[in-house]
Amino acid sequence: MHKLFYPESVVVYGVSNSPTNLGRTIIQNLEHFKFKGHIHAVGSESGDLNGRKIFPGLEEIEGIPDLAVILIPARSVPEALEACGEKGIRYAIIESGGFNEFGGQGLALQQQVMDIARKWGIRFVGPNCIGIINMENSLALPFSLLDASIFKKGSISIVSQSGGFVVDALHLLLSEKIGVNKVISMGNKLDFNENDYLEFLLSDPGTKIIVLYLENISDGRRLMSLAGKTGKPIIVLKANIGAESHQAAQFHTAALAGDDAVADAALKQACMHRVQNMQEMLDFAKIFSLPLLKGPNLAIISRSGGYAVMLADAVHRYGFRLAKMSDVFFDMVGAEARAGVIRMTNPLDLGDVFNVDFYLRLVERALQEETVDGLVFNHAIIFDTDVEPTHRLISSSMELAVKYGKPVVFRMLPIDEWLMHGPIFSEADYALKALSKSLTHYNKLQERDRSNKPGLITPPISSDQIVIRNSADVLDVLRAYGLSVADYELVNDLSECLRAAEKIGYPVALKTASKDIIHKTEAGGVRLNIENPEELERAFLAMHSATRKHRNKEDGGFLVQKMAPAGLEVFIGGKQDPEFGPVILFGLGGIFLEVLKDISMRIAPIDERVASEMIEEIKGHLLLKGFRGRQEADVSFLIKCLIRISQLLTDHSEIKNLDLNPLIVLEKGRGGMIVDAKMEIALS
Repeated sequence: MHKLFYPESVVVYGVSNSPTNLGRTIIQNLEHFKFKGHIHAVGSESGDLNGRKIFPGLEEIEGIPDLAVILIPARSVPEALEACGEKGIRYAIIESGGFNEFGGQGLALQQQVMDIARKWGIRFVGPNCIGIINMENSLALPFSLLDASIFKKGSISIVSQSGGFVVDALHLLLSEKIGVNKVISMGNKLDFNENDYLEFLLSDPGTKIIVLYLENISDGRRLMSLAGKTGKPIIVLKANIGAESHQAAQFHTAALAGDDAVADAALKQACMHRVQNMQEMLDFAKIFSLPLLKGPNLAIISRSGGYAVMLADAVHRYGFRLAKMSDVFFDMVGAEARAGVIRMTNPLDLGDVFNVDFYLRLVERALQEETVDGLVFNHAIIFDTDVEPTHRLISSSMELAVKYGKPVVFRMLPIDEWLMHGPIFSEADYALKALSKSLTHYNKLQERDRSNKPGLITPPISSDQIVIRNSADVLDVLRAYGLSVADYELVNDLSECLRAAEKIGYPVALKTASKDIIHKTEAGGVRLNIENPEELERAFLAMHSATRKHRNKEDGGFLVQKMAPAGLEVFIGGKQDPEFGPVILFGLGGIFLEVLKDISMRIAPIDERVASEMIEEIKGHLLLKGFRGRQEADVSFLIKCLIRISQLLTDHSEIKNLDLNPLIVLEKGRGGMIVDAKMEIALS
């Protein structure tokens, strides 16, 4: 992909002398940005553009251009791409619209483009995009005229499915004097997709921070794999939130793990940082331009008592701690104070200390404190004489941040345009939220370095052995994966039912085994705590009558099951997501699942560390630890269950949905057991 971003020669298709011609604008952008490579123009008619010849075709151009930019009517794109192939051009950017976004004839044109590209080995960006920018070599290919004077080379690269997002993101970043490195408008991503660009940018020395705008994800598992191999922060704005599965009424998993919920969990698991809007994107880009925050202890220095309080509130809200400052630090403040009105605390209200140059010395002293992981400085320009010292304060503080490896952020309103640079936040909440992402990123990288890949077992059963005719078949699969299941037998008639109960031992539960009955209790298909044969006979006859219309010869009819001892009910679910593959869910059962929807979610497979995270993540996890006199639950048993279910889902992509509800967890050291489960197998 190197030649795509670093071509030595570019040819632009669709250029004319018309003032409204968009191909002409691409040429102008290359000239204004001072692209040093060769620039060629091709149009439907020969001509001249400000002294540059417009060729009627590629055959008249000497040599082979590295990159073709095509902006002509969609119907003419296949012919142009064919000409590129014959010329020997192997990279193209198709900025024209009118393909699969319109359906019908556009789909046919799209297939033509793909066929021609494969024929000649051409790789391309788009179609339906605004091109790419590379500030390293002044390559600027959008068809809207750009002001080269405001562009600044930086370390942020943008990959976007939307041209409009690219334009707005550039305006926002450049307005705050934040430079960009590379910008890619993917468009319909018919050939190259976000993973291809991400893979390139991860190895690109000029890119330190990556911003992704996605409306759909081409290959979720590859995206997670790439993100999992880098320390570069990846900021993701994921739009186009998908609807939940139409089978939500049948499986809790389908209802809880909607498309967007899965994407959210996957991005978090892969240490990508999801944002909801452009403001968050900007704030996270700012914070990741600084050294990562390596601990929760912050020093707060403020030129305003009110903002000191607001910053302290935000410290608490985002889970930080106020660092304990040394006497040396406070003695330094006291030596500068005049009226003795400053309270020597953290947060520090500077009171009557108005010397901005002194603030810089104070910043360095704070960063030298071993107890301080990062610094937030609330500043305001009070006097006209503060402007120049404030500029020195901000720029020098950035140098100190790098020197000490600790972030320094400013809460202030930059009233001068030239102050709009660096980690300046207009709100205390914005600053602390951004810092929390910095700490999260650092902690995730540390965890990843310590983590081992899941120790997967050899699949105990093959896919052709998974045939789900009834609930007993589901329990058979779970038992094959080493999961503890309450003893059960499948029966057809009353005599078999009585013999099975005698063998298992009372008390027992009687359930319909039909996979067609989703809500068994409501259909009269569940009876619990049956103590003797007489109760069992009455229960069987009543259930036989109530469920007659749902049963058939294959489903086996009924399940006799040993009653599980009292314990804590939990839920484990699984599904196959079209973008990320196998997904596993965990939560408490009963009302916690039905009403509160208190769940955690991960992409499978998972290891012991991730399983533990899932358990700790739910709000009700304290119940597992023995809340208010309850016995501590067997969490190690639960971790084993989560790992084995994630293995099952990974081994068998044909499992479309899986619900274990309830799984009974007993006291610590006593394990637990699955008492009910549903499984849906995708039709091949």
